[in-house]
Amino acid sequence: MDINARQIEALDFNYLDQSETYQYSADQLVRVKACAALMAKLGNEVDAWEAATQAFDTAFRKASTAQATKNVQALDSERDSYYTGFTGTVNNALKSPLQAQRDAAQQLTEPIKRYNVNTSGEYQQQTMRTDQLCQDLLANYASQLTTLGLTEWVQGLSAKNQEFQQAMTARTNEQAGYVKNELTQLRQNIITTYRIFVKLANVVFIYEGDTAYATTIDQLNAEVRHYKQIIARKGGSSGNGSGGNGGNNGGSTTPDTPDTPDTPDTPDTPDTPDTPDTPDNPDNPGGGDDNGGGGDNPPVVDQN
Repeated sequence: MDINARQIEALDFNYLDQSETYQYSADQLVRVKACAALMAKLGNEVDAWEAATQAFDTAFRKASTAQATKNVQALDSERDSYYTGFTGTVNNALKSPLQAQRDAAQQLTEPIKRYNVNTSGEYQQQTMRTDQLCQDLLANYASQLTTLGLTEWVQGLSAKNQEFQQAMTARTNEQAGYVKNELTQLRQNIITTYRIFVKLANVVFIYEGDTAYATTIDQLNAEVRHYKQIIARKGGSSGNGSGGNGGNNGGSTTPDTPDTPDTPDTPDTPDTPDTPDTPDNPDNPGGGDDNGGGGDNPPVVDQN
């Protein structure tokens, strides 16, 4: 037994958000899977950890390509067609042989320039300016719209803009559901399976010595230290403890606030089973104090 064997160092996931947790996990998996000696000992644990990481990635992609997102994109395209058709008609009317049409078009260029709708710009800004433009046109330029036959066109643009706003709300609600009900739990699964691997790996290093694993341990710890620097820049604890004292809690019991990181949880006593944690706030960093180490008993994987 080598009580001075190298250990995989602690990392406090409490200060990492979802994307950072996933990226850390994916990068460390590459290093672990390249170590044949470690895979021979803990292949099942690595497989479980990798499966949890892949499940998170799949769910994240699903949220990004949800049907509500497709509806938003389709309505935005239709709204853009209405707008470009309207402004194109006005520009053409500036060259009309009829004085009344030229005058009407000239007057309509004023609100077009004033609101300066950018069809390739940010959604919220485009929606707001389109709404203001339509209200102004219908309230103050009714006769000019009639002269150019554009009244129904502007009414259509206004209706399509409202549809777009509703679709954006639906998309926000749908994505919030994914984050709250699926991604948060899947992130926690990554942390849980990672902890199991690290605790068992550190036990192997103590009982077998670290000679066969030295290169991999150094690579893993280099990445841990890189993420500790990220945490330090956020104002969190760098978590310099060794991997041998890891707590089993999956996360802090109180959701994070945007500006103040949670205080890491107090490790459970050895004989008391962990109480399941409350899922993290989806929009903010969450997860508990993960010292990742080799306690007497490996953490229990959440059953979902």
